[in-house]
Amino acid sequence: MIRWMHHQDAEGKKYDWTKAPGQYKREFIQQASGRVEWDVKSSMSDEYAQARDAAAKSKNNKKLYDKAVFATDKDLQEYDYPIKSGYYFNPAGSYTFTVTTEVFKKEKPEDMTGDHKDLLNSLIKSFRYETDLMFINNKKIPVNINNEELTRKGGGFERKPGVLSVKDNKSVNATPLITVLDRSKDSSRYKKEVEEIKHTDKRGGDSDTFWKMVLEGYSESYTLGKYTNYNYREYVEAGQHMYKITETSTITIVVNAGNVPLYTHANMPNGKYYIKVWFDQVDMTVGGHAYKGLKTLQGIENLDSIHINVVGSMFDDLNN
Repeated sequence: MIRWMHHQDAEGKKYDWTKAPGQYKREFIQQASGRVEWDVKSSMSDEYAQARDAAAKSKNNKKLYDKAVFATDKDLQEYDYPIKSGYYFNPAGSYTFTVTTEVFKKEKPEDMTGDHKDLLNSLIKSFRYETDLMFINNKKIPVNINNEELTRKGGGFERKPGVLSVKDNKSVNATPLITVLDRSKDSSRYKKEVEEIKHTDKRGGDSDTFWKMVLEGYSESYTLGKYTNYNYREYVEAGQHMYKITETSTITIVVNAGNVPLYTHANMPNGKYYIKVWFDQVDMTVGGHAYKGLKTLQGIENLDSIHINVVGSMFDDLNN
């Protein structure tokens, strides 16, 4: 920064105002910020509504059972989602989050800032789809949602909950089930605004409030007395730049975008099973960004969930 110095004659008249280097360096301290907003774009209850309604009305039209085969038995309609084992039950759901970050840089970024990109990737990696339903793969092996073989227990199999993520998205028969929609699919999913934080080194000139907060001689830095009492005020030396970069990204994570059918195992024991979508905690210390001091960003324990009641199997229908 610089300051303006002057001579003063015997009568107190000031003359020969001259720029002079400041005695101290001033650090721009405006903090970065970030905001995450979550939205269930299409919940599991939405995805299975058509098939569930068809079952409740005992409709015999296979096209209506687009994502799952729910039981039509009247005595099973007390359950929200009743199924018989052995039929297909396709994972489904669509979830969106919007990330807005505000950072300050000395240079204009040509593309997405590293701060925004790393936070975005961390959130994408934290997505989880979890269920303890039991499936059967093409090799006739009983598996969980991760295609891991199940252990026999009594007349059925032992439960082994499985979790899919963007990184580990291979499901039954090694089928990838998690799709990420980002700016690579749609450029409107990313927006960036760059605003220069203005300043001047002209005596009596005005600078942005953010600069005044770190310079002496202004009310914004609580040092106005330096100016009123001693006519001392600091300015930012010309040739330096500071930009506020505001970035917004909208990410949608789709479960089973291709509606690939997964078949439950016909010997899956009766009982209540669960499906839930959640976001894990995010380690904020990865990378050298300003937000690393936050250490951990809390996720969402239960963004979406349903319970499936298994009552009987497909063999009951075949025998009837």
